[in-house]
Amino acid sequence: MTLSPVADTALLARLSREAIPTGEYFRTRTPAGSLPLTPQQQRTNYEKLATVSSRPQTAPDHDLTPIRCLTIRPPWSDLIAFVDDQVAKRIENRVWTTQWRGTLLIHAGAEVDMKALALAAVRETLDDGYELVRGSVVAVADLVGVHADDGECTRWSQQGCFHFELARVQPLTTPIGARGAQRLWKPTPKLLRRIGDANPHLRGRLADANAGVGS
Repeated sequence: MTLSPVADTALLARLSREAIPTGEYFRTRTPAGSLPLTPQQQRTNYEKLATVSSRPQTAPDHDLTPIRCLTIRPPWSDLIAFVDDQVAKRIENRVWTTQWRGTLLIHAGAEVDMKALALAAVRETLDDGYELVRGSVVAVADLVGVHADDGECTRWSQQGCFHFELARVQPLTTPIGARGAQRLWKPTPKLLRRIGDANPHLRGRLADANAGVGS
């Protein structure tokens, strides 16, 4: 498989494994530096990355729960966990796509995106002194759709990425510590029980989703 001039074999290997939310891969190299790809080149790359992403998703265990989890670096995970849809992040930017839809746990990774903390939109949304949550499940959402870059559909959307559409986001009142993984991963029954025990308001939703309702 060959992408447009933006990629080489090492890059393809990384894109097919990881989910770093950045559009910097969608640029072409020239003697004068890197330039954005043309719309046609971007479309070609989207299509080829979609082929790569059609493989089975990463799963750190052998459980068959229909619920999935997505590890996202803070502060992006915190912004998704906000209740107010007017300020919350409801688009997650990824360089890969998926056909899966359903109940999605939002997991805050252990590594903080330090560059994001300097962005004006992030500073305006997070209160002074806000403490980032790390290494924990922070919210439950529905992944209701994925679309290719169509411009800034929200202020949190990033060019050169697939936009994961999130809905029905409910934060955990008590975040639950967990180890993350790449791409969409499967939470264990033990993790789901811990979330429900510490967050009774989510028990019914998780039980319905685990039974296959809406998945």
